[in-house]
Amino acid sequence: MKPLTYISALLLAMTPVFAFSVDFTIEDEKLTALPKPVEAAIRSSKGFEDKSCKLIGKPIDLLGKGANSGFVATTADACNWGAALGPIWVIRDGAQPVAVLAHGGYSLTLRKQLQNGLRNVAISAATAGWASESLWKYDGVSYVKVKEKSGANR
Repeated sequence: MKPLTYISALLLAMTPVFAFSVDFTIEDEKLTALPKPVEAAIRSSKGFEDKSCKLIGKPIDLLGKGANSGFVATTADACNWGAALGPIWVIRDGAQPVAVLAHGGYSLTLRKQLQNGLRNVAISAATAGWASESLWKYDGVSYVKVKEKSGANR
């Protein structure tokens, strides 16, 4: 079994801290190239490090109104990934797309609750011996981590 496939199986077997269905994983084979303005927003953000990495992602409903209003993205081909996580960006779409979250993780879950107009998000990561999940809320400019649970798996 490939290492990241093992991590996928482990995450599915874990009891999630925030117990919601996952909307995005860094291993999703259906991720595609991003629109140029969205890619530019990520590449110019402070969370972007390796300029040689190719970006992939998918549209998401950040506003909670049923229509795509943003994007979630990561890097292709495991570029800058660690054992249990890769970079994750959330982009608010509009006339000028803006990176509103840059963090590392394995999966992202959109919550129903809104904060300053955007949905709350949870980001998870795990290995055979460790798991972490963080809750993020939008402060009107960017997402801020408001809760984190992490520790050893038993």
